[in-house]
Amino acid sequence: MTEIKKGKMLYEGKAKRLFATDNPDELVMEFKDSLTAFDAVKKDTLSGKGTINNKVSALLMGALAEAGIESTFIKLLDDTHSLCRNVEIIQVEVIVRYEAQGSFCRRYGVEAGLPIDPPLCEIGYKNDDLHDPFFTDDIASFMGLATRDELAKIRYMALTTGEKLREIYGAQGVKLIDFKLEFGRFTPHGTNETRIILADEVTSDTCRLVDAKTGEKLDKDLFRFDLGDVGEGYQKLLKKLGG
Repeated sequence: MTEIKKGKMLYEGKAKRLFATDNPDELVMEFKDSLTAFDAVKKDTLSGKGTINNKVSALLMGALAEAGIESTFIKLLDDTHSLCRNVEIIQVEVIVRYEAQGSFCRRYGVEAGLPIDPPLCEIGYKNDDLHDPFFTDDIASFMGLATRDELAKIRYMALTTGEKLREIYGAQGVKLIDFKLEFGRFTPHGTNETRIILADEVTSDTCRLVDAKTGEKLDKDLFRFDLGDVGEGYQKLLKKLGG
């Protein structure tokens, strides 16, 4: 670690932990080696996964920042820890789809592999107990999770982020099929100014990715459906991104 002091653990999720720091605007994010799928019904541990995802997310969040897309990421601290902004997470998950795959096909009986153009932007309720159900902006607003203006901003940011991610991945021979994002409200300490920024992570856990030439999977589908060596797939993505 650097000079940043990791304080009290504030949150533990399936893949990460968050710790307080001496700065109320900053947290330490720790990436775990855990693997989960299907609302954590399927679980395992993969040695080194936390290190890979920490580095991948840092590379991608850094590239997004250069493109003007603000996120919680500030800097890498060590192999498994990053410094991030302290945000209020909006309890909405956003999935952007460029191709019909996964749950989308199961829900609607759509043939896998069909291109989606323009991309589809879905929102879901971030609630594991309810299995993260998809819902409309009207319902999200009714539930008080976000205002209509915030939801419009989130959708715009998700699509903008997606275009940049496609560019980044594409330059390294990787095809982005779909991805999940989370967002948070960042209010710097001592101010009344709140802005919505990209939160959580951007990794093989949250993106469906394949090698553009070979079709080899580089994402968590390897674990979900026992399709191959998960660690090798994750490591290949890191290498392609220059990590």
